[in-house]
Amino acid sequence: MQSLLCMEILSCLSENGFSLDELVIKTKKLFESKGMPGFVALLLSLIDENLCWRLYHGKEGWKPKQCCQSPRYDFVDRRKRSFRTSVGIVKIKWRRMKCKECGRKVTPLREFMGIKRYQTKTSELERIVAEVVSEQSYRRSCRHMEVIGDIPIAKSTAHRWVMESGCDEIKVDGKLVESLFADATGYKSRPGDGTGGGNRGDLKVVLGVTSEAQVVPFGCYSEESWKEIGRQLRKQTIDVGPIARVLVSDGEPALSKGLAELVSDQQRCHWHMAHDLDFFMWKENADRSERRRTQKHLRGIIGIELPKDDFQQVSHEDTIHIARSTAEAEEKIDQLIKDLIRRGYRRAAGYIRSARNRLFTYIRLWLKYGLVSPRVSSMIERMIREIGRRLKKMAYGWSKKGAAKMARIIIKRITSADQWDDYWRQRFRINDNVILAYRGVRVK
Repeated sequence: MQSLLCMEILSCLSENGFSLDELVIKTKKLFESKGMPGFVALLLSLIDENLCWRLYHGKEGWKPKQCCQSPRYDFVDRRKRSFRTSVGIVKIKWRRMKCKECGRKVTPLREFMGIKRYQTKTSELERIVAEVVSEQSYRRSCRHMEVIGDIPIAKSTAHRWVMESGCDEIKVDGKLVESLFADATGYKSRPGDGTGGGNRGDLKVVLGVTSEAQVVPFGCYSEESWKEIGRQLRKQTIDVGPIARVLVSDGEPALSKGLAELVSDQQRCHWHMAHDLDFFMWKENADRSERRRTQKHLRGIIGIELPKDDFQQVSHEDTIHIARSTAEAEEKIDQLIKDLIRRGYRRAAGYIRSARNRLFTYIRLWLKYGLVSPRVSSMIERMIREIGRRLKKMAYGWSKKGAAKMARIIIKRITSADQWDDYWRQRFRINDNVILAYRGVRVK
């Protein structure tokens, strides 16, 4: 179907002068409110007319879903339809036809373009809304889309579109990773919908990193326990055996236990060790200078750096030196635990004691396999910070499903941009079957 379209625009320009800004603003307003929606509506009308004409006369070409052995179609009526798009509201009147043999009614344009029965918006507009609201609040997003893009959408409508969308689906596809990262953060939930009936909700995030340093999102959860998350990840990946070599986390007992069967070993985050030690000593009334001094001492003990060269290029003497340094560090950890108990900080000592055997997992893996494993959870901490920026600083009163869905959208956009684009590419069904060419503007 090829057509040459001509557009008529009436222009009245004052001879007394006007600004370039006024000309641009008026042109933009004209095309956004009338020009582009009218252009799309005209194309749809031409397609509709062509399809119905071919069906009425029994011409060769596209046919709707066959209803009987020898369908013959006649016109029935025209129905008004409107679609919200990023170029404005497109209003059309599409024809309906009826088979003379079996009585089945069809809407040729709807079947030809794959439009759903009660569809009122385009997928490209849904993507714009999902991406904008993942970066700022619903209220501000709707205001910006109306002011900047001339797309008036109510906040409740945008929220409904996002909650009904499947764009947040994360496909694991049984992937195995080298390292697994897990952490949790809080958010302000609806009153009575949070932990213990309060307004604090818990959001749990699990990410993986492959041997090629590719980040793999495993999921975001707001209602499940770590034990239940472990069960779900087991079903999504492999039936038996670990899905990752090491789990890097802050050492929360429920987290470590719930995901233990998914990994071969665990590594306690060194940053959390020093950070949380300050909290435990503060709870036991330690003054600031003593807390900072103990933190610095702990960082000095656990801060063993691995060689930057390939494992095969590291000399035997260096590996022996690292092994000896690790043994000495473990002895110093034991001495620090005794020292804390002697000074009356039993909770702080218990915290370090529980983490002792998982502080140097990254060294043991390097010595045994030559694999460089992370010793801090900074990667997932950055992701948690992005999620917290959207869920904590920009909004409150989240439902559990809404918080988890927004977190999945954020993670998917950041870590799996290809997967995000593929989802929308399938929704758009772009197959280069539409060609539009601008052939200039002229005055008649």
